Amino acid sequence: MSGNGSSANPYVVSATGTLDCEAVQDCVGAGFVQGLQYDDAANQFRARIDPAPGNNLQQSAAGLFVPTGAATVSVADTACIDMSGNGAGGSPITAAPILNAAAGNLITCTPTGLRAALTLATCGLTGNGSAASPLAAKVGTWPYPCTPVDTFAGNVYCDGTGQLRSEPRGRTAFNQNTQNTTYANVAVPAAIDTLIETRTLLITNPDTCRESFVLVSMELDVDLNLPANSGAAYGLYTDEMLFHANRGSTAENDFHVQVVKVVNQTPNLAPGGSNNFGVDITAGRGSGGATYNRIQTFIRAFQWIL
Repeated sequence: MSGNGSSANPYVVSATGTLDCEAVQDCVGAGFVQGLQYDDAANQFRARIDPAPGNNLQQSAAGLFVPTGAATVSVADTACIDMSGNGAGGSPITAAPILNAAAGNLITCTPTGLRAALTLATCGLTGNGSAASPLAAKVGTWPYPCTPVDTFAGNVYCDGTGQLRSEPRGRTAFNQNTQNTTYANVAVPAAIDTLIETRTLLITNPDTCRESFVLVSMELDVDLNLPANSGAAYGLYTDEMLFHANRGSTAENDFHVQVVKVVNQTPNLAPGGSNNFGVDITAGRGSGGATYNRIQTFIRAFQWIL
């Protein structure tokens, strides 16, 4: 700065050098970071475009732009979701659930979202499957005085078709053999409980699932001819069930009394099993010419299957 400010010698301000445009550009360009770049050789400021794949931003003569429909994405399906579209204007990205077509799948896509709707039959179940009303077996009230239920109650099973089944129902069975045979006055043995005949009844368990408890009733009737001053006895197995002595002076012919014995077959009859049940008829203490001329038997089997 020179001069004193007078008319003859005014103040003068002058620079020692000059600042050109190149220097200004270099100074400003040095401060650019992301998004802008400075081309020193061309003396130009330009936008910096990321060259990474998928970037659709472009530089045109009029400026930066993204072409319509050019912004897309890649989608991939999963086992449960079907993806489609690429995000372009005419192909929006959508996702649809993949529903298993197998029978019994309850999931459906409704206007308000996915739903697994349960349809209950009129028998066997209660509730609707929600948290507030879970599915449960529809059962009755235990009507018996005995408790607890888990000690005395039976079980329920599922058959080959998926239907619920109870335990096999209890059942009974009955069969018998009746035989009436006459003889030509056979002498009554003198020895006690002598085997004179065996009669049988074939007993078959009709249930192929469970064993049966068997009771056998045996009725025996023997006709005795007893001369004066004679005697005779008869029975079943080693049980002498009747003895009669004629102490009179005349004969007693066709004297008979029906006797009955009931036994249980041991062990129980196996499922579907059979047993040829034998009944031993015995006689003894024959004296004075005592004879028998008829033997009648009834063998009856009663079976309980529970």
